[in-house]
Amino acid sequence: MRTGKSKVTLKDVSKAAGLSLITVSRALRQPDTVHPDTREKIRKTIEDIGYVPNLVARALVSQKSDMVGVVVPVLYSSLFADFTQGAAGVMRANGLQMLLGVSDRATSNEEEAVRTFIARQADAIIVTGFTHTDACRKMLTNFNGPVVETWNLRDEAIDIVVGYDNFRAAAEMTRYLIGKGYREIVMVGGAFENNDQATDRHAGFVAAMHEAGREVRPDSIVAVPNPTTIESGAELIMSLLDRPVKPDAVFIQAELPAQGAMLACLSHGIRIPEDVAIASFGDLILSALLPVPLTTIKVRSSEIGKRTAEMVLKRLKGEHIEETVQDVGYDLVIRKSA
Repeated sequence: MRTGKSKVTLKDVSKAAGLSLITVSRALRQPDTVHPDTREKIRKTIEDIGYVPNLVARALVSQKSDMVGVVVPVLYSSLFADFTQGAAGVMRANGLQMLLGVSDRATSNEEEAVRTFIARQADAIIVTGFTHTDACRKMLTNFNGPVVETWNLRDEAIDIVVGYDNFRAAAEMTRYLIGKGYREIVMVGGAFENNDQATDRHAGFVAAMHEAGREVRPDSIVAVPNPTTIESGAELIMSLLDRPVKPDAVFIQAELPAQGAMLACLSHGIRIPEDVAIASFGDLILSALLPVPLTTIKVRSSEIGKRTAEMVLKRLKGEHIEETVQDVGYDLVIRKSA
């Protein structure tokens, strides 16, 4: 019996199975060349003693690791969890595994994750958005596998794009609020640094307001620090309603603070939408179940993940991708809050 923490090697498998090292190695690398009974004996031995092949060494020979690096900004939002789950399901069904990095909206963290993925011989890299450091952009541009930028649409793509039009989505919601007759509309966004999605949503709001002949004052746009939370939304809505000129509609471009704003209003006897309308961006599961269901932009996060993984698989199989920009779209979901 083995003692201590020494690594189980191929020699251990050979010894335990009573087979030559060459036979065991061939069974793993070229299974069709080994008799089925021998393969089964080796498989059972590997399972019994806990052998794990050295995939790094194998990748150096085959130039293929079966790993895909994915960078998301946060994991506390179920939107990015759904995106990751959607991608992982497609990858797992096709023999790929995910290496996951979280940037916390810091481009330096994204750069570090991408560098690690490349050093680990990742076959493909998926990143969120188009905001990268110069060093990261250079690494992604020179990377010899598929690169997918997700969650937005831009012309300056490195390789493949899977996302939706944040500008158009924010503009459509703003036009809806204007069409409902709201006059004092305030847009609330997260910090705009290192976040091209937030920047485009901001631009979409401003464009729709100007298109309708509405003034966009400095106090018409409020930035809240990341990470945006239920608590920050609750605090924010109360401060907005303390203004001398109160907003009659608040477009909060992240779902958690919108839910917090909704709950704070209800707990203080503030009627929605009679006293203030609230609209949001994301459509988390709870939003439809609130006492006043939330009007929002539904982001098809799981579909973005699935489509992204499918693009990676096509490229890895050598298939030609006709449309390298995949617009997954979004939905304007009208409920009772606005």
